[in-house]
Amino acid sequence: MEHAKERKNSNIAFIGRHLLAAAHHALTNTTQTVVARLLEVADSTVLRRTEKFPELMQTLAASGVEDFVMRGEKKIPLEHYRHLIWIQLEYSRLQLEMTGKDGEFAA
Repeated sequence: MEHAKERKNSNIAFIGRHLLAAAHHALTNTTQTVVARLLEVADSTVLRRTEKFPELMQTLAASGVEDFVMRGEKKIPLEHYRHLIWIQLEYSRLQLEMTGKDGEFAA
């Protein structure tokens, strides 16, 4: 048994935990009563359904889901994010060159 391969993929487990946290965060942005009314179920049903979240999120992670997008959010690809960070770093470097060491404008 000690030489058996572990079947759980740590990356999938990490993504599953991230999805679980995102799902719980989405539920905390509203109340259980509001969710229950929208689903036309009892309040306790909503809480009981959340008990299934960990297994569902692991399944989604194993299926390739990496993140959720909530209403009002916009996700950008990692390369776009890196490009924006690079532009910000260049801008900051230029600002530092312009201001000099002592914070005065170096003309």
